[in-house]
Amino acid sequence: MAAPQPGWQHHYDEPPKGKGGCFWALILLVLVAGLVVGLLVAFPNAPGVKYDAPRLVYLLILLSVLIVSLGASVAESPGRTLRHIAIWVAIGSGVALLYAFRGEFGMARDRVIGNAMPAQGVATITPAEKAVTLYAQGGHFFAEAEVEGKKIMFMVDTGASVIALSRDDARRLGITPSERDFNRLVSTANGTTRGAPVTLDSVAIGPIDLRYVDAMVVEGDMQGSLLGMSFLNRLSGYQVTGDRLVLRQ
Repeated sequence: MAAPQPGWQHHYDEPPKGKGGCFWALILLVLVAGLVVGLLVAFPNAPGVKYDAPRLVYLLILLSVLIVSLGASVAESPGRTLRHIAIWVAIGSGVALLYAFRGEFGMARDRVIGNAMPAQGVATITPAEKAVTLYAQGGHFFAEAEVEGKKIMFMVDTGASVIALSRDDARRLGITPSERDFNRLVSTANGTTRGAPVTLDSVAIGPIDLRYVDAMVVEGDMQGSLLGMSFLNRLSGYQVTGDRLVLRQ
């Protein structure tokens, strides 16, 4: 009878892969279970044992499986496994860094958006409030508002008692007061002039939307319209910090 070929002998003698890993995993799981049972017996009345024990068992089992799998992977291909570990550690560190500095990153993002579109501002909506942050341009705050469905550019002016509309912006809104409607005296940077009181159905800046806001069409020449206190006083608050103006509703 012919002798078995060496290759066949080597094939039969090689132990199936994975048996060693499974054996040690079983041993580790038994040890973990024994440790948990021992702790429960030794400290039956310890605070939180009743509720934390199942979670502890789950975490220890998960850790055991992870350690055994990692050990088997390192034994099979150390270089590749260590590279994968390094990649995941780097990813985890990056995620942790982003989470830890999420406030600072959010402020930087808002600053970039605010500088790109200062008059539109950065909107923030929470269950408690709606807010818009405006950034100063040349020492003044400007806000692009939607007034009765049309876009109007305002300069924020806390010295104006009401919203002051220029004649041009009023015409864009379809508001054309007659001469007898200009029956109020208005102080402007160019002196005293007359104004015609009106009520605006809606004034919205981002998510902030107010209804039936008092305003006035100014008879004299104005370079633009002013967002006055008839709008600002209807907000829940507004605050100026450096070059930022935050409107809250």
